[in-house]
Amino acid sequence: MRPRRRLAAVGLLALAAAGCAPFPVVERPQPEAREPVPAGEPPPEVRTMPAPPAAEPLPRPVPQPAPQALPEVPPSYHPAGEALVEQARREALLGNVAAAGSTLERALRIDGGNPWIWIELGHLRLEAGQAGAAESMARKALSLAMTDPQARQAAERLLALADGGR
Repeated sequence: MRPRRRLAAVGLLALAAAGCAPFPVVERPQPEAREPVPAGEPPPEVRTMPAPPAAEPLPRPVPQPAPQALPEVPPSYHPAGEALVEQARREALLGNVAAAGSTLERALRIDGGNPWIWIELGHLRLEAGQAGAAESMARKALSLAMTDPQARQAAERLLALADGGR
C-alpha cells in the first residue's frame, strides 16, 4: 500500500472509531422541592420593583427644516458627445433630419447614460412624425434622469407630446 493511501485509511479508521464512541452521560441536577405558597401572597423569590417616578412631559421636538429642492443642474455632456449634439442641432436647423439623427445616435454611443441626448433624439423623432420612437426615447430618458429633476421634467414633457401625437 502506498504511504498516502495508508495514511488515508488510518485517518478513516480513526474517524469511524471516534464516531462510534458513546457519548458521556451527564446527570442533570434535580429541582428542589418547594412548599406551596398561600393564595394572595407573592412567592418569596419574586421581587417587586419600585414604581418609576412620575414621568415629566417630554420636550417638544425641534422642527426640522423643510427639504430644499435640488439645485438646478445644467445639462452635462461628455465633451465629444457635446460636440456631436451641437453638430446635430446645426444639421436639424439646416433641414437634414436624417443626418441629425445619425449624429445623435453617435453621441449616444459615446454617452449613452446621458438623458439629455435621449431627449434631443426624442424631439427629433417627434418632429419627423415618429411618435412611438419619441415615446420610447422619453421613457429611456426618464429611467436615466433619477437625480436630475430638470432632465426628468423635460422627459415628461416629451412623453406628453409623444402621447398627444399618437
